[in-house]
Amino acid sequence: MIRLLRLELRRNVVPLLLPVLTVLVWVSPYGRSLAEPAVWPRRAEVLQETLLGVGPVMAGAGAWTASREHRARMRDLLASTARGAWARTLPGWAATALWGLAFLAAATGVLYGLTGRAATWGGPPWWPVAAAAAMLSAFCAGGFTAGALLPGRFVAPLTAIGAFVLLVAAASLESAGHAVALVSPVGAVTDPYRPLFFRTGSAVPEVQVAFAAGLIALAIGALAFPAAAAGRVARSAGAVLAAVGTGTAGTALWLAGTGHIAEDSGTVTLPRLESADVGRPIAYTPVCGGRGIQVCVHPAFKTRLDESVAALRPVTGQLAGIAGVPSRIDERILPKGPELAPTVLYTPAPLGAYSGRRIDDQAAREMRADAASGLLLGGWDGTGAARQAVVLGVLSAAGDPIDAAIPPLREEPDAAVTAAARRFAALAPAARQRWLAAHLTALRAGRLTLMDLP
Repeated sequence: MIRLLRLELRRNVVPLLLPVLTVLVWVSPYGRSLAEPAVWPRRAEVLQETLLGVGPVMAGAGAWTASREHRARMRDLLASTARGAWARTLPGWAATALWGLAFLAAATGVLYGLTGRAATWGGPPWWPVAAAAAMLSAFCAGGFTAGALLPGRFVAPLTAIGAFVLLVAAASLESAGHAVALVSPVGAVTDPYRPLFFRTGSAVPEVQVAFAAGLIALAIGALAFPAAAAGRVARSAGAVLAAVGTGTAGTALWLAGTGHIAEDSGTVTLPRLESADVGRPIAYTPVCGGRGIQVCVHPAFKTRLDESVAALRPVTGQLAGIAGVPSRIDERILPKGPELAPTVLYTPAPLGAYSGRRIDDQAAREMRADAASGLLLGGWDGTGAARQAVVLGVLSAAGDPIDAAIPPLREEPDAAVTAAARRFAALAPAARQRWLAAHLTALRAGRLTLMDLP
C-alpha cells in the first residue's frame, strides 16, 4: 500500500492545479487580509474562507482521480488484480488529500508567519486550522466517492460546481444565523474581532472537525458498497464505517443546532460543549494616545491608534477640559451604544473601519457622532430638542454636515433644532466651552430648551 501511495502521489493531478489554487487563494479574502491589521482571529477566519475556492477544486480533483480507471477503460483489466477495488482506490484518495493538505499547510505557514511578525497582541489559533484541514479532506473524500460511483467525462466539473454551491448555501445559512450551519467553517455568524474582547472557546471548530470526520468516514465506507468493489468482509467493514460516519456527522449537526448567539457578547455558544467562562470579557491593557481626552484601543489595533485619535480630534478638542466630560475614550464592543463612566467613555469600536486600509470619512463621522453623544449626553439618548441641537452643533463645528444622518439621534431633527445647532456651531470655541461647562449637568438631565441655547 505504501508503494501504491507513493505512485499515486507522483501521478496525482493536484500538482498541476497548484498555480490555479494559488491564484484562488490570493484573490480570496486571504490575500486582501494582508492589507488589514494583523489580528489573529481575523487571519484564522480568512484561512477558512479559502475553502470557498480550494474546497471545490479539490473535490473535482478527487472525482477526476477516482474516475481515471473508467476513462482509461481499465476496469476489466484491473478486476483480476489481487486487491479489490476498494483497497486499490483508497491510496488515490489519500494522495489527493495529502496534496491538498500540503497546500493548505503552506498557505497557513505564509499567513501565520506574516501575522506573527506584525501582530501586536495574542497568538495563533489552531482549532480553525484543524477545521479547515478536516473539511478539505472531506471535500477530497466526497469528490473521490462521486467519481468512483458515478464515473464519467463531466463528473469532475460537476462535482466541483456542486461542492461550491453547497459551500455558498452553508455560508449563507450561517451568516443568516441558522445554528445548524455552524458545521461549515465558511461563513460568519458574528464579527471576527469579537474573540479579542470575549472568550469564545473551541466548541464550534470541534463540531466542525467532527462533522468533517463523519463525512470522510461515510464517503470512504460508501466506496465498498458496489459488489465489484470488494468482498463480503470488506463490504461489511465499509457499511460499519459508513454507519459510524453517518452517526458522527448527525451528532455534529445536532450539537450545532443547539448553538445560540449570546446577546451581551455576541459570541456563539454550544451549551453542551462550552465551559462556563465562554462569553466572559477578556482582560487586556488598552493602548492610549492623544491629548486632552485620550483615545484608547485594543492592543491588537495598536497600528490604528493614530488614525482613531485623528478621527476623533475635531470633537475631543472641543470638549477637553470641561468639568464632567470624561478624560478618556475607550473603544469596546458595545451593542447598546456608548456607556459613560465617571472618567471614561466607552464607545463602540469601529471594527468595520479597521478592516480597511484606512478609516474612511463615513466611519470617521460615525465615530465622532458616538463620541459627541457619549461625552455630552452619556449615551445614544438623543431625545429632546436642546440635546439634539447641542450634539449637532458640536459635530457641525467639527466639520461634519449638519444634515447628515447621525445614528445616535433617536428623533429626526426639525428646522428649529438645526437652526439652533448652526447658531451653537458658530460660537467661538472658548464661548462654546464656557457655555457647556455651565450647563452640561442641566443638558444631560433634559432641563434645557432651545431658548436656553446661545
